[in-house]
Amino acid sequence: EYGETFQVLTEYYFLHRSISFVFEKAYKYNRPVYLDSIAMMEMNDNKIVDISKADIVEERNYFDKGKLIHQLSSVGDGSRMAKEYLCTEQKRILSKMNRILKLEKAL
Repeated sequence: EYGETFQVLTEYYFLHRSISFVFEKAYKYNRPVYLDSIAMMEMNDNKIVDISKADIVEERNYFDKGKLIHQLSSVGDGSRMAKEYLCTEQKRILSKMNRILKLEKAL
């Protein structure tokens, strides 16, 4: 998954045909990737995209029988374990996974 100021790598792991683990690594860049030297001059800006300055967030998501039961993040304060939060994250992760699986079937 890519955007103007970010990139996300997601890995899905299955056990007995059921999702068991999802690893997400998100890179947030210091500048939009489309910002080339011409755009920089037009905007009177002198900073370039520097991948080494990207903020990196890693999340490990643990599932049991299709239900998100635990999430570890490289950032945060522990509030990620609230039941409502896990439910919202489960929906987000499974929705993204299902879109990918539909694309694969269409090929």
